[in-house]
Amino acid sequence: MSKFLGPIHYWLYGKIGHQEELTRAFADVAGKHGWLENAADYTKALPALESVIDEGNIHGWLQARIADAETRYAALVLAILAQDEEQRLSQLQQAAFVFGRANTLDTGVSPEEAFRAFDSFYVNGMPCDRVNVITVNDADAFTWQETQDVHGAYWPERPELYAMLRESVMEGMLAATAVGIRKLDRSSYQLYRKTPVND
Repeated sequence: MSKFLGPIHYWLYGKIGHQEELTRAFADVAGKHGWLENAADYTKALPALESVIDEGNIHGWLQARIADAETRYAALVLAILAQDEEQRLSQLQQAAFVFGRANTLDTGVSPEEAFRAFDSFYVNGMPCDRVNVITVNDADAFTWQETQDVHGAYWPERPELYAMLRESVMEGMLAATAVGIRKLDRSSYQLYRKTPVND
């Protein structure tokens, strides 16, 4: 490990890697169905962090990688949905759910543990952005609010698409657990036990 890199940098780069995997999954669906001839052009492989990062500008380099990953992901989805949106969106949601199942959480996970897993999985800007604020944390429910939309800028006129697809991934990740997820409003989510521990 480089003396300039710490665990938080690898943690963030891993989150970018998950974004790239989902982009690749959608590109594979688009290629399989013949929706886009150039779907693979939206994907990118990530080499080992220490082999590519600018150690003189670690923060700026990682921020640029986030912007690049988010830009290509949004552009791919919007290109796919330029035709037959209803049918294609349904298939992308299914692919997102399958992707989530491939990254399933432990069956005994608690609502708080599920949130921590999500926080380590999804790109939500840089850690200093402090996007997610916890509002409720008890044994049966865990609620958080997104204080800012760090994704909307990449989705001109269609910011809701990012949230819809992410929700499908989260549902897939939770499918084998006793934890469910619900959207409370535009910026708030709740993870809850399907069978409360107090029963």
